[in-house]
Amino acid sequence: MLRDELLSARTELDGLREAMGRRAVIEQAKGVFMERYGVDEEGAFARLVALSQSTNVKLVQIATDVVARSGGTGGDNGRINWIDRALDAFCEPAVVLSPIPTERGAVSDFQVDHANRAAVRWIGRPRERVLRATAASLYPSATATVLINACRRALATGALVGAPWPVADDEPHADAEHRRPVRVHAARVSTVVLVTWQVLNSAAREG
Repeated sequence: MLRDELLSARTELDGLREAMGRRAVIEQAKGVFMERYGVDEEGAFARLVALSQSTNVKLVQIATDVVARSGGTGGDNGRINWIDRALDAFCEPAVVLSPIPTERGAVSDFQVDHANRAAVRWIGRPRERVLRATAASLYPSATATVLINACRRALATGALVGAPWPVADDEPHADAEHRRPVRVHAARVSTVVLVTWQVLNSAAREG
C-alpha cells in the first residue's frame, strides 16, 4: 500500500516537473517573439499558437525550437544547430528560414536564420545583411512571393516543394551568356524550412 502511494506521488511529482518545464520554455519563447516582433505577451503567445496550428506541431516543441534557434538555453541547441553546421559543408546555396506568424494564424514571411557561404555569394549581400533578413526584404516582390509561397507549402504539407526561380539580370549568379534556368527547393525540417537553389543544366531540363 505504502509502495503504491510512493509510486503515485513520484508520478505526480514527475508530471509537475514536466509541466513546469513546458511552461518555462513557452515563457522563454514568448520572450523571443516579443523582442523579435515588437508585440506584447498576448501577441507573442498568439503567434506561437498560430505557428503550432499551421505546422501541426505541438506548442511545446514549437517553443523549444524557437528558444534553441534564438541561442537560448531552453532547447536542445545540438539537435537544432546540426542543420546549420551541415549546411556549411554544402557547395550549393542553402539557407534555413523560420516562419514569421501573424496572430491570425497566417505565415506572413520567412526570416533567414542561417545561410551557408554559397548562399551568401548567391544572394550577393554581406552576411550581416542576410542573417535575420526576411524574404520580402531580400528580393523584389515577385521573386519574394515565389520563395514565400514555396516555403509556406513546405511548412504546411511537410513535402518537398520545387518552383522555377526568376533570375534577374543584375543578380550575381545570373548566367548572362546562357541564362540557365534555376529551380528553388523548399523542405520542412521540424519547424523551419530548408531552402536550396539548383542551376539546371541541359540534361536536367530534358529530364
